[in-house]
Amino acid sequence: MALFWLFSLTAALVAVLVYAPIRRYRRNRRLAAQPLPATWQQWLQDRWWLYPYLPDTVRLALHRQLQVMLANTDFYGCNGLTVTEPMRVLTLAQAALMNAGVGRMQWSGFPVVLLYPEAFVREGEVADELGLVAYERQELLGESWEQGKVVLSWADIEQDLRGEDGHCLVVHEYAHQLDGRDGVMDGTPPLDTAQDLKRWAAVMAAAYEDLCQQTSASARLIDPYAMTNPEEFFSVMCETFFVRPDVLHSAYPQVYGELKQFFRLDPFLWVH
Repeated sequence: MALFWLFSLTAALVAVLVYAPIRRYRRNRRLAAQPLPATWQQWLQDRWWLYPYLPDTVRLALHRQLQVMLANTDFYGCNGLTVTEPMRVLTLAQAALMNAGVGRMQWSGFPVVLLYPEAFVREGEVADELGLVAYERQELLGESWEQGKVVLSWADIEQDLRGEDGHCLVVHEYAHQLDGRDGVMDGTPPLDTAQDLKRWAAVMAAAYEDLCQQTSASARLIDPYAMTNPEEFFSVMCETFFVRPDVLHSAYPQVYGELKQFFRLDPFLWVH
């Protein structure tokens, strides 16, 4: 009898570990195949400055990814914020754009989103590069945690949706999630080959050093927050790639080329 129960338990565990991911994948494929509700498309058209510029193929891919992300992403309102359906759609549409390139659909591993009404305060101990610990109180617009959480300010998302300041908080924080998919946030996301990794490292290191030295006028058009460390450099470059592609294309064409290959998208062509 004990062996029977052990066999049954083992079979149940195998079913959970093997078949549950298959069921989720099939469910997500069905979701991706559904047309995006007209109401959602209208919200995107009316409230997101970049949406009208997207080529039809990119827009369709974004719709497919958005359906999957909406079904798999948990939102939690913080500091009294009530998260509405338009908030969810408009936030995740920007993240979905990062997976709208050919063959870049994301089927699993969606971070939880904590949404604040505006900039929030984070207090605690912070260690510097030398290991010295200090207590800090910071006002933040967003955070991305390795445990699969993204923290965002809705007020700043609304500003980005209007295209007022050349930033995109959602892309910035989700870029950190991309960066961390190989287990460490170090400014290098998972790449296909060792050759890709070698080329990426050389291009990004050269651009990061140039930006820190501010040797060219075009470099000064990049958000200086990119000079914080290689992780933030990567996230700011992703942000700039999508919302100010002309700036990145001019300042660091090789970086633009790496991101174009990584995302399989070419935003420079959308606005020119």
